[in-house]
Amino acid sequence: MNIFTKINIINNIQHVRKKYIRYIYIESIERAVGIQAANQFIRSMEQNDIIDTPTICVSDPANVRTWEWVAGLDCKPKMSQEELIKLSKSSIDPFKLVEKDLSNISSGIKDLLGSDHPVLESCAKYFFELDGGKKIRPAMVLAVSYALSGQALNHLDNSNNLQFCTTSQKRLAEITEMIHTASLFHDDVIDKASTRRNVASVNQIFGNKLAILGGDFLLSRASVYLARLRNVEVVELLSTVIEHLVKGEVMQMKPSNTGNSALIYYLKKNFYKTASLMGHSCLAAAVLGDYSEAQKRACYLYGTYIGQSFQLIDDCLDFEGTTLSLGKAPLADLKSGLATAPTLFATEEFPELIVLINRKFESPGDVDEALSIVQKSQGLIKSRDLAQVHAEKAIESIMTLGPSTAR
Repeated sequence: MNIFTKINIINNIQHVRKKYIRYIYIESIERAVGIQAANQFIRSMEQNDIIDTPTICVSDPANVRTWEWVAGLDCKPKMSQEELIKLSKSSIDPFKLVEKDLSNISSGIKDLLGSDHPVLESCAKYFFELDGGKKIRPAMVLAVSYALSGQALNHLDNSNNLQFCTTSQKRLAEITEMIHTASLFHDDVIDKASTRRNVASVNQIFGNKLAILGGDFLLSRASVYLARLRNVEVVELLSTVIEHLVKGEVMQMKPSNTGNSALIYYLKKNFYKTASLMGHSCLAAAVLGDYSEAQKRACYLYGTYIGQSFQLIDDCLDFEGTTLSLGKAPLADLKSGLATAPTLFATEEFPELIVLINRKFESPGDVDEALSIVQKSQGLIKSRDLAQVHAEKAIESIMTLGPSTAR
């Protein structure tokens, strides 16, 4: 069947005497054929003994199927603002939920970063010494671990299941934050950033060379402690994340186009740069607990959808926030020549914006003009709607787990 021009198989593990594939990412297709044809293709692979039936997730957001991203762009939020407010008020603060374990993340990471070179150690520990940042990624790993533990304890007294988080899952939360922080070190060098989290960026304090080496050191230490988890699948999942971070950064360097193709490219880039780490780390938490394939899939989808929603909102805040609220200068994307969702959506109403995008907002007055156009367009509204679509899908995914306070 000649449907797909390229299939990139991630996490291809030898199991017994044959390969089995847990997750398939379909990166490009000859034409938009839809889910039915995709399933038909998967079935044909199964019949030829290429893959095992129980391990396939054919509808992951990470499949990067062109038609799925286009469909996503056309989706509208299901919840009204009133329903969102009601849901927010009825929900438990996730950071409060994992507060005890989350409070130890920075100190735990500092214990992992000792070095006989004091300058390198100071550089690597820079953000952890300040104990800044929201720690969203480790909080997600911990919350998912708690929610999964509720599934295991549903037949018992469920009153204490929120504290059920294994040592390996806590270490995974630390590793996840180390990988994320390393990516910030490298990003700030590439973007020539001077501030991060309302303090001077690491490259501003230590210089570009040490910032790069500090990021490399964080990744190497993360890899060591990842290996010590003694789980090959988790090692492959988080190694894939590091690969994706690099691919996403390279994609971001490419000049932006406009229209649906640019938005599809943007969402795919967001998956690599942001959503992959969230999705794969949540999946890894389920793998460490040896939960079912359905539970693993729910965690993976939850993390991935949250990642897409998070990045969309972050890109909106770049237009609406202040240096104090953002912890860095606003309009950083425009000043770096990047067209994010609000700008790309704005081109639908104001095609003259395309000229500015093509020259990366480099001419005098381009940034101010682009800001003015985005503010009077539907770009920010459409971006927030798309973020809400992904957030609603994240809720749908995690709700497939059994009921628990953490869920």
